[in-house]
Amino acid sequence: QINGTSGYEEAAAQGLVAGANAALNVASRSPFILSRNEAYIGVLIDDLVNKGTPEPYRMFTSRAEHRLLLRQDNADLRLTPNASAIGLADNQRFQLTKRKLKALEEARAVAERTRIHGCCLLQLLKRPEFDLNSIPENLHRDTGGIEVWELLQTEVKYEGYIRQEENGVRALHKSYIEEIPVGIDYAAVPGLRNEARQKLARSRPSNIGQAARFSGVTPSDLGILSVWIKKSISSSTQAT
Repeated sequence: QINGTSGYEEAAAQGLVAGANAALNVASRSPFILSRNEAYIGVLIDDLVNKGTPEPYRMFTSRAEHRLLLRQDNADLRLTPNASAIGLADNQRFQLTKRKLKALEEARAVAERTRIHGCCLLQLLKRPEFDLNSIPENLHRDTGGIEVWELLQTEVKYEGYIRQEENGVRALHKSYIEEIPVGIDYAAVPGLRNEARQKLARSRPSNIGQAARFSGVTPSDLGILSVWIKKSISSSTQAT
């Protein structure tokens, strides 16, 4: 509550990260930081530190702009390597995660070369009506079990959107060092929310990274601003 949150999960998340970083600090090691695209904990902490909160904060999934990446079925694959690196996950758990990742890769390879009723299994997995129980039991058994196939089915169904999301994350991180024109008229940038326009016009950040730290400016606002700056620069170059 002192930090501005409410709820058991929020308290547990902050306690976990605070405890890990206290231990890392004593050991003179780098701090443990999760980004917004790595974990909901990263969204929670980033919102509290950089955006502030006028009322008790709850970690709703709607606050995360990368929800397609932050799924419960891939949480171990996303976070176990980070946890292992700082001693929060032992080697046995890390090896289990590595085996699961390998099994997922093997299942994809099997799906690419297996045909059911004349159709490639990998393509069948994309169909909403396809039932995983239609897959021969020996494939389940030989490639890590039904859990792995459920994960593969999700990734295959939404791989286009997932790839788009991952590309957006990389582009946004790259754009953080992008300079914002000194005399920019934020009212002329279509798509920006009014709150973002007001905050940016008042604060006049020099780059996207600085703009990201202001309360009321969302990652979506930053993406819109970055695209508009690129288009403006391109138009100016063509005009000259």
